[in-house]
Amino acid sequence: AGVAMAFEPGHGRTAVPVRSALAGSVIAVAALAAAVVFGASLIGLVSTPHDYGQNWVQEVDFNFGSATSAQAGQMAQAIPSISGYAGGDYGQLTMDGVIVPAIGIDQVRGSGYLTLLAGRAPTAPDEIALGEETLRAIGARLGQTVQVTVNQVSTGGPGITHSMRVVGVAVLPAFSRGSFSPTGLGTGAVVSASVLSETDPSAGCAGPLCYNFFLLRYRPGADLAAAAAKITGVLTASGCPVGSCIIAPVADQRPGDIKNYASIRDTPLALAVVLAVLAVGTLAHVLLTGVRRRRRDLALLKTLGFTRRQVLGTVAWEASAFAVVALLVGLPLGVIAGRWAWAVFASAAGVSTAATVPLATVLLAIPATLLAANLIAAAPGWEAARLRPALVLRTE
Repeated sequence: AGVAMAFEPGHGRTAVPVRSALAGSVIAVAALAAAVVFGASLIGLVSTPHDYGQNWVQEVDFNFGSATSAQAGQMAQAIPSISGYAGGDYGQLTMDGVIVPAIGIDQVRGSGYLTLLAGRAPTAPDEIALGEETLRAIGARLGQTVQVTVNQVSTGGPGITHSMRVVGVAVLPAFSRGSFSPTGLGTGAVVSASVLSETDPSAGCAGPLCYNFFLLRYRPGADLAAAAAKITGVLTASGCPVGSCIIAPVADQRPGDIKNYASIRDTPLALAVVLAVLAVGTLAHVLLTGVRRRRRDLALLKTLGFTRRQVLGTVAWEASAFAVVALLVGLPLGVIAGRWAWAVFASAAGVSTAATVPLATVLLAIPATLLAANLIAAAPGWEAARLRPALVLRTE
């Protein structure tokens, strides 16, 4: 009886907006699931350094200065807690008329310093990895050979043009010095350090290979503050000018987009709460409307022998059937919509399009929705159970 009432729209004075209410509930559940998937994916992005290109713990930044590979070796040898490091250079490239911020990286000890969406890291002077936005801006694709002009930023000299093959699509954190444009998520380029290395004895490096920064990894349990102080002492003793060897905490390299996303990370989940309230309101409305417009049907059931408990059960089954259909249709549609929305957003931002689907939360929505539906059904169910058949039927 309850299931029949849930999907029978009725006629005339007994008509209940079942179809529109059911469509509204399905949309609300789908939107709720989509908001949860998108919100979980956004929280995962801003909370996971690897996802926005951060695969080290500290950065030693010489800014416009530089250090030799020998100094890097001395630093690693003096601090046993360093488990790996990479040397890098700042630079600027021009491709197809587009000026692109760039870094050069040599993965000296360890690997995986780049977060890659496709392909691999460049290992030769004629190879390059690009951010996804940059790849789109110059109209290139993975595996294609492009003409790259290395701008001489420090000396202001004429640029040197190379033919390079695009071997990877990378996600980049914020790398910048001075007022130059930083890399970020899908913006920028990565080459071998030798491509961007500039010899400058006055800046601390006479060559043959000079690094503007080091990326450091540590063994578990390392004292980062003590390590930073020791690194500064080692590099200063080896010739780095006082105040030029800056140990940057990892948070300083979050891209600007990540900082913006972090400020709104909970917005999709707040929207999910609003949608949940709307879904509850829709169900409550259709139940109250159904009970009031079907007083005659309920009175007939009581005349046929239904007890108050059975009338309550009828309304509870009506609510449960309504909720089950909304869940069966809305949840899968919502998960698909959330994954699609994240893929569109992530592709535009230049990060991984793989969405985070919080399966436990999605599955928890099933018993939670059924429980909420039955709680909502309590008030109209009690109203139906208190009907006096003789009065209702005489009025009809």
